[in-house]
Amino acid sequence: MDDVEVNRVFHDHECHYYDERFAIVHDARSARRARREVESLLGRSLRAGEVLLDVGCGTGWLAAGVRRAAPEVAVIGLDLSQGMLDRARAAGAWPLMQGQAGGGTGWLPIATGSVDLVIGRGVLHHLPDPVGALAEWYRVLRPGGAVVLSSEPTPIVERHGDVLVRGMLAVLRTPLEPEAEFWELAAMAANLHVFSCRELQAMAAAAGFREINLRTAAVAATLVLTASYVLHGRQPEIARRLPWRNLESASRMIDSVVLDRVVPGRWRHTVIGRLTR
Repeated sequence: MDDVEVNRVFHDHECHYYDERFAIVHDARSARRARREVESLLGRSLRAGEVLLDVGCGTGWLAAGVRRAAPEVAVIGLDLSQGMLDRARAAGAWPLMQGQAGGGTGWLPIATGSVDLVIGRGVLHHLPDPVGALAEWYRVLRPGGAVVLSSEPTPIVERHGDVLVRGMLAVLRTPLEPEAEFWELAAMAANLHVFSCRELQAMAAAAGFREINLRTAAVAATLVLTASYVLHGRQPEIARRLPWRNLESASRMIDSVVLDRVVPGRWRHTVIGRLTR
């Protein structure tokens, strides 16, 4: 299978446990957070009548959340995986489209210059051609439109995550059945890239964006979600007793108030920001 097919097959499987492992709940609280995240990165409030495209919408945390918290805007969700789209629809996302999030001119089933905002949350690192994807997102934007990027992994998150996972596995010592082990390996195969802030800035410039505002963020939140993912896979009966949603919220607060201010940028785990057409 090529990289696109690997991602499609894996995410059709992962959709069944994605929300649990990533502490996602589709409710009013998460909807408010989704809207705040978009508006914070965008640098302004969402406006009535705007059209948003959530590429790689997954189970609909943003597509359904923003639709619920900002009914005055239109939110289109797009994903490669039919399984993810089914989950997003159940969460309240609509309308939805199946397709690739980018990779060549005309790949997105969206008319040129028809979208005010593209949201890319943790999707670019799954795509074989990130520059091509960014160029395709640029194509569908109206003049002055923007891409909001978040949760794109930096190289250091792999190193920190590797230490955490190895430590957890040494403690848990829980062997997996062959099929479960296969899907754990597939999860790694589906992650195609990591990006430094400088690398993503260069990619955005190559795609044509005139204004590029990117930075790094997060340390604690990514480690909490990594721990959740591993523990749910190895010891689900223990994992389900822990308040992962509250732990993730607390870790995000620690990041924003403390760690994003004192930890050097090259040690933070994600690239976030805004690209303006």
